[in-house]
Amino acid sequence: MNAGVVGASVTVVSGVMQPVGPLPPSVYWRRRILLLLVLVLILLLVRWLVASAGGGSSAPSPTPTPVVSTSSPPASSAAPSPTPTASRTPSPTPTPTPVAVKACPASVIQVSASTDSATYSVGSTPRLRLKVTNTGKVTCTRDVGSAQDELLITRGGTQVWSSDDCNPAGTPDIVTLKADGSWSVDVTWPGRYSKPNCPPNQPVAPAGSYSVTGRNGSVKSKPVGFSLT
Repeated sequence: MNAGVVGASVTVVSGVMQPVGPLPPSVYWRRRILLLLVLVLILLLVRWLVASAGGGSSAPSPTPTPVVSTSSPPASSAAPSPTPTASRTPSPTPTPTPVAVKACPASVIQVSASTDSATYSVGSTPRLRLKVTNTGKVTCTRDVGSAQDELLITRGGTQVWSSDDCNPAGTPDIVTLKADGSWSVDVTWPGRYSKPNCPPNQPVAPAGSYSVTGRNGSVKSKPVGFSLT
């Protein structure tokens, strides 16, 4: 290196490091520091202007981190299907065949006749009763229609009045009689004689002793006595 250049460089550095002038060195140092600060501010301002002109906006916002949901999935509103179970259809109970009820034989039928009083005045209308009873041990049927029933009033063995005279034979009336069961009917005697087909204005029965007998089919009752006074 040239000795002259080196000497000049030394002189410049020496001048910078050791300010030369009529003022105290501290004055020159403050001026240099102030100048340096101004240069730094100018550089920062230039850098800010360049950055504003290039990007315009501030630094990009960070991309939000996706939030992973940890909540349980909503429960299904549909109820779970029940587990199918095997079923057994019960066999139908057979309906028992009804046993036909037979007609009551005459041997189990008992007929009775009665009056509502033992004594009546002449011209009264006594109430008579015919009763049919099943004396057997099983249920049976019996025809108690007017063609099968009769109440007969006699005096001294002579017929005075018969329910058949004024109540012609009608249609059958089949009733079911349980064992020891009975059926009955009440008939009013008008207190007069009667003839077949029930002609009107028959004579009034006079005072005396009478008896009434009942009948159902071929079965007759015992006679029951009463009197008119």
